[in-house]
Amino acid sequence: MPEHLIVIGGGPIGCEMAQAHRRLGARVSVLDLATILPKDDPDLVAVVRQVLRADGISIEEGAKILKLERRDGGVAVVVADGEGEREIVGSHLLVAAGRRPNVEDLGLEAAGVQYSPKGIAVDQRLRTSNRRIFAAGDVAGSYQFTHLAGYHAGIVLRNALFRLPAKVDIGALPWVTYTDPELAQVGLTEVQARAEGRDDVRVLTSTFAENDRARTERATEGLIKVVVSKRGQILGAGIAGAHAGELILPWVLAVGQRMKIGTLAGVIAPYPTLSEISKRAAGSYYTPTLFSPRTRRLVRMLRWLG
Repeated sequence: MPEHLIVIGGGPIGCEMAQAHRRLGARVSVLDLATILPKDDPDLVAVVRQVLRADGISIEEGAKILKLERRDGGVAVVVADGEGEREIVGSHLLVAAGRRPNVEDLGLEAAGVQYSPKGIAVDQRLRTSNRRIFAAGDVAGSYQFTHLAGYHAGIVLRNALFRLPAKVDIGALPWVTYTDPELAQVGLTEVQARAEGRDDVRVLTSTFAENDRARTERATEGLIKVVVSKRGQILGAGIAGAHAGELILPWVLAVGQRMKIGTLAGVIAPYPTLSEISKRAAGSYYTPTLFSPRTRRLVRMLRWLG
């Protein structure tokens, strides 16, 4: 077990390994040039960051790594941040700054297959520049997830064996960071939706602290955040909290099938379950209408009419 593990990279793998080693008893420092978990919603990342720091993990964001040195059987990392240059000394180093596909020595040039440092170039049917050769999984230059590789396999089989023109669609691709609590995401985050120039974005939230099952199990950290259009189309959802990876599935279906929020607001969720958090968030879409002055006037008129 490392005495002091320094993790370079605050992505999903870096955060997962950092927390695992910390809970096994090691001191842990996480260094990242930007922020941890940059592809996830900042409000949800804040939940995970708070718990990691409460666990005793040192998180250094905005830290530029200048130099690595061996030091007394360990390693020293020289970083620069807003406070200037300083040195962090640890016993072990874990580099979790991303992965590159290993394609250089496969002889792809001889087969007429184009590739780059990011991976093998493919079209929506996962065909390479040599139409008789397909590429799937991490090497295809997209998100590096096991479940995406499995999805790719299905696309390749339909194209290569059955001659069906199946195409990749990752608009509803979910991912989960397996920290404690977990962080799960599908579709657009609030930041991404607004960056597209949409002026019809609404954000719906519900916290685990409002959920009876979460309170019973003392797992009240976290929230769900749903991004919808003003007309109620579900654009994306993110969850930070206990079993977030399990709870994200109905939102994967909703984003993939372009459902409206009323579909999930109308389901009957069993009590007491964590899944009620999704129904509560969906139902909050109607709160402004239900409690508007217009609705109150209508209710008073109906009461007057008997």
